Amino acid sequence: MNSRIFSNPFLIFLCRLVVGSVFIVAAIDKIVAPDAFAESIYAYGLIPYPLINLFALILPWLELCCGILLISGVFVRSSASILTLLLLIFIVAIITALSRHLNIDCGCFGKDHATPVSWEKVLEDAGLMILGLMAVLTDSVAIGVQTFFVRHGTTEKPPR
Repeated sequence: MNSRIFSNPFLIFLCRLVVGSVFIVAAIDKIVAPDAFAESIYAYGLIPYPLINLFALILPWLELCCGILLISGVFVRSSASILTLLLLIFIVAIITALSRHLNIDCGCFGKDHATPVSWEKVLEDAGLMILGLMAVLTDSVAIGVQTFFVRHGTTEKPPR
């Protein structure tokens, strides 16, 4: 019974939709204001100073692209793996900030939606990570752009 639930294509699509949407929304403010995102990265004190701007410019675009791919059903395993790895990194970063008693913005959704680091953020990211892992570990891309074209005979089997 459990394996049927976890292989349900609609459940997997819902997981992809939630994770992808969160990352798309999170990326937008960071793309619009990379300087503010760079300040959030700097506040953690984990990235060498010369690399902060590079991270602030690349990370939001990676989040946006992977979120779009995940929702659309293209390269699902790859994009879900990248986003799940990012969530793990975010969890570790937040825990280190909490252990050092830093009172900083998590930087999750940009400066306009500032939220302090907290155990609640760790749990949110852990929940998203579980949803991302479901997309990584299942073989279901029954719902997606590529599958639509495959069903209509215009392309080959969708990439995973």
